[in-house]
Amino acid sequence: MPLLSNARNAPKGQALSFHDLYEGIGLLRLTMGADEKPCPIDVQPEHIHLFFSMEGDVAFQFGPMYMRPLPQGQSFFIFNPKEALRAQASMPKGHRMVGIRLAFSRMHTLFMRDGQDAQELPFLNQKDLQRPIYDQRSVDAAMQILLEGLFHERLSPNAQRVAHLGQILELLGLYFHTSEPNVVACPFLKDEETVRKIREAKSIILDRWQSPPTIAQLSVETGLNPYRLKAGFKEVYGNTVYGFVMDTRLNHARRMLDAGGKSVNEVAFDIGYTNPSHFIAAFKKKFGTTPRKYKVAD
Repeated sequence: MPLLSNARNAPKGQALSFHDLYEGIGLLRLTMGADEKPCPIDVQPEHIHLFFSMEGDVAFQFGPMYMRPLPQGQSFFIFNPKEALRAQASMPKGHRMVGIRLAFSRMHTLFMRDGQDAQELPFLNQKDLQRPIYDQRSVDAAMQILLEGLFHERLSPNAQRVAHLGQILELLGLYFHTSEPNVVACPFLKDEETVRKIREAKSIILDRWQSPPTIAQLSVETGLNPYRLKAGFKEVYGNTVYGFVMDTRLNHARRMLDAGGKSVNEVAFDIGYTNPSHFIAAFKKKFGTTPRKYKVAD
């Protein structure tokens, strides 16, 4: 069975399969085929399911009466303790989605030491275990980079399985990280309006990543002074404003190289660099190889 699932190679009426990377950890990678027919996906009881929309919107249809949209850049958490569900996932041609299935028993061994209380993961308490849980949240730049890596296959099969398992474990760590912003280090983060403006700054960057605003411009647009903007952004997102812009641009660059059809210089210009040599240096620092070597390896 191929690891990369595709709507075109799934038998009619049969659900797409998760590829078992390790006991209790499964991976589904879906690229929608030309027919754009809904893809059946089985959601198993006693398992946690995470779905990530890579491009465009995904629509999850649960029976005739309930549909749940999953916008681009969002994740969908599903836990149903008692019964299996079948969802029909629909999305446009060429768009991609990642699914991760995690056995509940494996969740315990990954996140809980022997005898440790399940305080770090609130949904693990006994009350929550008795009810279905559906949650949706945004995916940050660090998670997007890991998700992109799950579509790459440059190693031997066993080595690639280990590499993908490592990426999924890091992804789970980022997803379930529950620490709150440090309001002692940044006391102004106690103000909900300040946090809202910092999130607005992130949205502005994501909308205009090819030609992002300067700190001064972002400060004016959000109504935060530069110090609060920079310190608050670092505390909330774990990255500087500049670092977040760089991660976003380079992640888009890697997507363009994966798609093919453009030279390294064209990709550099497309993501906002005026000097391709600066792009090459930044790409190598981020991914450990030059864009040209990356393109050849792919």
